[in-house]
Amino acid sequence: MKERKRLAVLMTNVSQRYQQLLLEGIQKQAFALDYDVAVFTPFMCHDTLSEYQRGENCIYSLPHYASFDAVLYAPCSFYNDNARAIVENSFRNCGRPVIALESDSEEWNGIMMDDRSAFECVTAHLIETHSLRHILCLTGFEGNLQAERRAQGYRDAMEKHGLPVEDGWVIYGDFWTSAAEALAEEIASGKIERPEGVICCCDKVALTLCNRLIELGVRVPQDILIMGYDAGDEAEENVPSLTTYVPPVSYMGVEGVLRAHLLITGQQAEPVMRDRGRLIPAESCGCGKDFLRKFEERQQEIHNTEEFRKLFEDVPMAEKLNSTTTLNELLEKIMDHFYLINGWRDWYLCLCDQWDDLSMNTGNSADYDHYTDKMHLRITCTDQVGRIVDEPFDLQDLLPALHEKCSRPRTFFFTPLHFNERCFGYAALGLGERTVSFDALYHSWTRNLNNALEFMRIRNNMNSINQRLLASSMRDALTGIYNRQGFNQYAAETFARAQELPGKMLLVIAADLDCLKVINDTYGHVEGDNAISIVANALNTCAECGEICARTGGDEFLVIGCAAYTEELAEEYICYIQRYLERYNAASGKPYQVEASIGYVLRQVTAEDLLQPILDEADSLMYANKVARKKNRE
Repeated sequence: MKERKRLAVLMTNVSQRYQQLLLEGIQKQAFALDYDVAVFTPFMCHDTLSEYQRGENCIYSLPHYASFDAVLYAPCSFYNDNARAIVENSFRNCGRPVIALESDSEEWNGIMMDDRSAFECVTAHLIETHSLRHILCLTGFEGNLQAERRAQGYRDAMEKHGLPVEDGWVIYGDFWTSAAEALAEEIASGKIERPEGVICCCDKVALTLCNRLIELGVRVPQDILIMGYDAGDEAEENVPSLTTYVPPVSYMGVEGVLRAHLLITGQQAEPVMRDRGRLIPAESCGCGKDFLRKFEERQQEIHNTEEFRKLFEDVPMAEKLNSTTTLNELLEKIMDHFYLINGWRDWYLCLCDQWDDLSMNTGNSADYDHYTDKMHLRITCTDQVGRIVDEPFDLQDLLPALHEKCSRPRTFFFTPLHFNERCFGYAALGLGERTVSFDALYHSWTRNLNNALEFMRIRNNMNSINQRLLASSMRDALTGIYNRQGFNQYAAETFARAQELPGKMLLVIAADLDCLKVINDTYGHVEGDNAISIVANALNTCAECGEICARTGGDEFLVIGCAAYTEELAEEYICYIQRYLERYNAASGKPYQVEASIGYVLRQVTAEDLLQPILDEADSLMYANKVARKKNRE
């Protein structure tokens, strides 16, 4: 089986209705032509460069275009000019055909939706069904391509029906609320002659106009008919429900895949659908009875969605994820919550190499705001059967499953994993053969995962800091060997092993630097510190069996160990220390000698023995040696 051709799709906010319709057309046509589809999408696309948005924007750098045969791009879904610039810059050297949907771009093989014919149909409904003659068109920004096409469709219908378009009947506004509110005020106040109907450039504008007119005492549809466009969810839920038009968005997706196929193969293909859009009559034009069935279907859909949302909200997913202490435990908990993803079938977790590397705890975001060349597949879930793995792969391969042989074409949705601008990796979601996208709850599900990864990263960081602080609290700052606190902790463990392990002996060496006060008073404390360090090195390097060496006072040292010692080996340790100091004195050129008094105890210990008496005995032997050495010097 040869490797299937692949299309990359770059789009934002795929849980919204427009994008869902567009994806439906793309997937249906791609599957009919046996293409895999990979959709790269952030969950949010704000026109800001906040830390969170920068983390979302990482997904645009993910596609390795050499792995795809063509790219479909929906610039109208990008509300972020910065993100749009990032994406379009990446196309310029991609080496693959790029098709921009709902765009007149020549550079990107733009395909425009037939807004003109659709608006002609909307206008014709008011003329033919409701016998209206005085109709206004409230379109978008003047000069905007979509706004001008919709206005022209209105003019086409008026002309075909022999109706005039008077000055001021085409009103340029926006695609939001302000122009609609202003028009409602003018109609209600009588500033302009009340029209029989108004056709609006989108549902948001139509709903604003409709509801504001009612507030001002103008009845809809009794006094004036209102028409929307783009079939948003709010049209069905409004009172009165809004007559609207389902634009041919899905067919634009079909056309995009057909254009890609032509550019890839040089061959024309038949479309799987020829949908040109359809009118959804409702109460705002007096056709509410026809709308009842659609309204009931929508209510059932809302009910089903709300049931799923209630299930999601009733499960303490975030708390369960954040209660884990290891990455593998977290991965297990993630898989336990797959059932909260609506309609899922396949899911993959890809983490950056050393995503929680403590060396990346810097203020420089360039250290962690990108994907790494080497990624790690940590969860692989195919046909709802999941496994925890740790499979490294090259970033340019994107996802190992994408290159595996499969009997059917598939869609993968690639979404970012991050905490603010700190990039953890990405997830890939497959919904089987269904030509749908994920819903808004998947964003909430993923945010729980992002927060859990960050919580684990911070906790690991704090644990590391605590361990370093603990280690430093048990180390002598001057010599680097253990201090009294460190000796007390590890000496008890060593003593316990000597009591428990048969055939093992306990060795305790006590040492004291000779003449430290003389060195300090005569040559200064820097030289005194040097002498202390030399004795510490001598004691620390004499050990062969993992002994603990500590500076337990200003010039006092202890060594403790548990091994199969003999008297001969213990004597060798003492001789080594003395020879080390002699070699140093011979080579140092210092005006003083570094010498140490030493005593040691070697014995087997039982469960009845105590450590402190043995330490005291070693100290007494060291002191006796010190007295003897002082007499010799005198």
